[in-house]
Amino acid sequence: MRKNKYFMGISLGTPPVFNLVTIDTGSTLSWVQCKNCQIKCYDQAAKAGQIFNPYNSSTYSKVGCSTEACNGMHMDLAVEYGCKRMILVSTARYGSGEYSVGYLGKDRLTLASNRSIDNFIFGCGEDNLYNGVCQQTDYTAFSYCFPRDHENEGSLTIGPYARDINLMWTKLIYYDHKPAYAIQLDMMVNGIRLEIDPYIYISKMTIVDSGTADTYILSPVFDALDKAMTKEMQAKGYTRGWDERRICFISNSGSANWNDFPTVEMKLIRSTLKLPVENAFYESSNNVICSTFLPDDAGVRGVQMLGNRAVRSFKLVFDIQAMNFGFKARAC
Repeated sequence: MRKNKYFMGISLGTPPVFNLVTIDTGSTLSWVQCKNCQIKCYDQAAKAGQIFNPYNSSTYSKVGCSTEACNGMHMDLAVEYGCKRMILVSTARYGSGEYSVGYLGKDRLTLASNRSIDNFIFGCGEDNLYNGVCQQTDYTAFSYCFPRDHENEGSLTIGPYARDINLMWTKLIYYDHKPAYAIQLDMMVNGIRLEIDPYIYISKMTIVDSGTADTYILSPVFDALDKAMTKEMQAKGYTRGWDERRICFISNSGSANWNDFPTVEMKLIRSTLKLPVENAFYESSNNVICSTFLPDDAGVRGVQMLGNRAVRSFKLVFDIQAMNFGFKARAC
């Protein structure tokens, strides 16, 4: 983990070239930085591995403009593209506004378990990793658990996963060709529903984005959440911070007691995501505790995202084949 992003080691090509890549469920396409990058390159730290040179790999091939893989990628990405002997693709990442531009290629992907996937399609440009790996396995699913800190181990499983009777499930819903969304139906603080029209919750989809730290909710929902949290915390001797777009509290007694903080629940189809206090809040600075929620206009207006702070130590399962999303708290 670094700067609220989670990384994993992969190897690409033959012979394999090691790269440390971001695990990002909010991106449609996998990316690595390639030589010779002609648009905009960035400094790649030595510990992140060598910059991948596709022309040194005996198993690398370009994805042509007229191929089914190319057409499928452009339908998923919903962006304009051009052809110049190879495919020029561009994708924008939710939340940060970052983008990657480059060419589509395919090569052998090797994971830490020494499992290899041939003809893995990726963008040769800048870096990020998508759950598209799972589309090239025997069972279309993946699961992961991001640890809360460096002292605990996390995990990532691609393909078939261990069934767990303690997992809670909600439905994945296709939206814009991608099954990466769930519908939020209601929200509660200390078991009390927010004072808001329930229709607002279902007016926009919610994406689970492992590459974004905070959770973004629609501004009317955020305002109601702010009001409910502030009421609970002021009753326990805390002062609301000055930043209107971030819900933070300072203890009037000089030290914050985590047991004072309210529970937060997000009601989904068939289940409820109950956030432990350490997932709903974090220590921003000495004696300043902030909520992990932000209004959508602090990110991308109209886009709701469940960020990684809210689900750290949760086991999350994207069972795309069965169109289910599962979760279990304090699993790693």
